[in-house]
Amino acid sequence: MLRLFLLLTFAALLAEPGFVLAAPVVRVGQQLMVGAAEQDGVASFRGLAYARPPVGALRWKAPQPLPKRHGRVDATRFGPACPQSDGNTRWYRNVAKAMGAVPEQIAGPERMDEDCLYLNVWTADPRLSTRGKGRPVMVWIHGGSNENGYGHEPNYRGAQLARQGVVVVSLNYRLGLLGFFAHPALGRDASGQQGLLDQVAALRWIKAHISGFGGDPVNITLFGESAGGTNIAALAAMPEARGLFARLIIQSGYLAPDGVLRAEAAARFALGLTAEDETAASLRAMPWQSIVALQQAKLPGHFYAPVAKWSPRLAVPILIGSNAAEYLMYLPKDEAGQVAGLQAELAGYAPERAARITSLLDRKPGSLAERLEAISSAKAFHCPSARAADAAAGPRAFVYRFERVRPGPHGLGAYHGAEIPYVFNTADSWLTSDAADRNLAQTMQAYWVNFARSGDPNGPGLPVWPRWEKASAIVLALGETPSAKPMPQAELCALLNPVP
Repeated sequence: MLRLFLLLTFAALLAEPGFVLAAPVVRVGQQLMVGAAEQDGVASFRGLAYARPPVGALRWKAPQPLPKRHGRVDATRFGPACPQSDGNTRWYRNVAKAMGAVPEQIAGPERMDEDCLYLNVWTADPRLSTRGKGRPVMVWIHGGSNENGYGHEPNYRGAQLARQGVVVVSLNYRLGLLGFFAHPALGRDASGQQGLLDQVAALRWIKAHISGFGGDPVNITLFGESAGGTNIAALAAMPEARGLFARLIIQSGYLAPDGVLRAEAAARFALGLTAEDETAASLRAMPWQSIVALQQAKLPGHFYAPVAKWSPRLAVPILIGSNAAEYLMYLPKDEAGQVAGLQAELAGYAPERAARITSLLDRKPGSLAERLEAISSAKAFHCPSARAADAAAGPRAFVYRFERVRPGPHGLGAYHGAEIPYVFNTADSWLTSDAADRNLAQTMQAYWVNFARSGDPNGPGLPVWPRWEKASAIVLALGETPSAKPMPQAELCALLNPVP
């Protein structure tokens, strides 16, 4: 009875606005992780190592388990970002500029190093869940074309989500040629799946230790955007990841059938090395800065697709969707470039099918850029999401279309990545917003948390989100006022898939 009284008293304290914990401590094996106290009873544990540093002789090898360690660990500082270019920083600066903000206010990662296999945890005080069933766990896998990004980007901080009753984890994984690289000189040491295997290693660590942070190790939901969503689809097909998650959320994942990097063929061209330099010893001796510079010179802006095809045969519930104008911000600005882009999108289709696609695009109002955006986003995001939902409808599938356009003349529409600040409720100060954006953030958090809790996003006070059925193809439109409606571009998807 005394324990119950203390727990109820502590829970009442957590409910007080602005309540701040003393420094939280969690035991992981023989170590004591000393985290940071945040407002409203949330604790963060930052920079927790989940595998040995992949340096020296371990470069390009599968992640290795940590040795047994003892003592106290300062878990108040994020670990280094994995080696990468400034691609993500430039992306954020471009969005900020379009929003009328000063781009230079956006900084890149504070630290960067090849020793980067760390994760972060946000949770309500873990002492409340030392016995009994833990809280649902949501594991974020960041995007960035598997070339850039890191788990503690400002928009990925999990305190706001943790306040909704879940444990949030974000992680780093190897990127670019350090994470998705195979080479004959390295043999089986380099599979081209290093970045994916890092994610598997992190999930194993989470499953083994998350109960100490108040999480339920059998109720783990993976959620991720762009390349992170692609990786989640690949993880769903990997035997190594079986049993490590219960549900999937894929936000704007690139799931095209040909989204596989043939790393064995790409590696030599990417590095451009002489035969004498292509030895295991010389490759591992290269400074990581030189490898990043080489990939920038040889493969700028490359999407490092996982060397594992995603599988539509999902046996777990899935929440999946895309944004209304995924490709708009990436399209060529000149008419000649747009014409060439449209021709490239139609390449590979039989003439009669291409003519029908063109006729359908021409019937819809809009500019040439809008027609190009429609087919580009449909092929890469909208239609593959629907196909994945078709295959997963047995376990349970829910599909969304994010349509909210932030106020102002930025011209980005509902752009690629626009939904992330709503999911985490972490909108940057320079993002234009109004009351509708704040309300939508609360609504989307509720849907995402409900799904993580039970596999169904619906709940009290929320617009009904119908389960996906192939025949009706109803999606939830996440706009100023969320509502269910027939999937946009369903007719176009019928023509685009499959490629004859």
